[in-house]
Amino acid sequence: MRIGIVGVGNMGEALARGLAAAGHEPLLFDLRADHLAAVARRHGARAAATAAEVAAGSEVVFLAVKPPQVVPLARDLAPHARPETVWVSVAAGIPLAALTKALGSDRVVRVMPNTPALIGEGMVCYACARGVEAAAERRVSDLLAPLGRVAAVDEGQMDAVTGLSGSGPAYLFVVIEALAEAGIAEGLPAPLALELAAQTVRGAGALALETGDHPALLRQRVTSPGGTTARGLAALEAGGLRAPLAAAVRAATARSRELGREPKE
Repeated sequence: MRIGIVGVGNMGEALARGLAAAGHEPLLFDLRADHLAAVARRHGARAAATAAEVAAGSEVVFLAVKPPQVVPLARDLAPHARPETVWVSVAAGIPLAALTKALGSDRVVRVMPNTPALIGEGMVCYACARGVEAAAERRVSDLLAPLGRVAAVDEGQMDAVTGLSGSGPAYLFVVIEALAEAGIAEGLPAPLALELAAQTVRGAGALALETGDHPALLRQRVTSPGGTTARGLAALEAGGLRAPLAAAVRAATARSRELGREPKE
């Protein structure tokens, strides 16, 4: 399968890395020529001279550029592609309707990954336009698999996906930072405090996924009456931990919706 990626920033490079590891040789383009050459060299990919070359030579084209750039880019590339080309956008907030209009095609997939995809531990959700048949959807899902867990969603859920998992790593980095700082304040060396905090968050997430148990049940299992965890949880609840996290998801979801409504060039 011929696969192209336009834009090899963090997420575009993560895609290139995952595709190369799965045995593909993607065709890449980026306006930064030196960066493009370095990424292609690192991952055994091919570098194109123009974005149009990627569109013309690929069965699946990933558009891995910033949200304000994706619609103008799609409009520019559409004349160079075949009618059967499948387009995959990783731009937050840009709806399928805007993409299909710009491309003149309804063979479009909208994807929301997150930054742990850079190490193959991401959460990747996608929604398909009507022209993406089952076989093409399976191909796209398989191409996304090296980035982490993959889930199909209705497009109406994509803004909430963005607010939760798309932006969620940043929320958890704040949690890790706060836990580490608290450990340092209690006398732990900074490197150890950071390792403890990061691995604790990582391990808790892995345990929730591995067991499939509700987080409330896992929390109850580790909380002994009158113990240290019970005391710590009481402090968290008194500090109102849940409300700011919910507010963060709502705010990021709202911003994703705003991006979808902003005028496209």
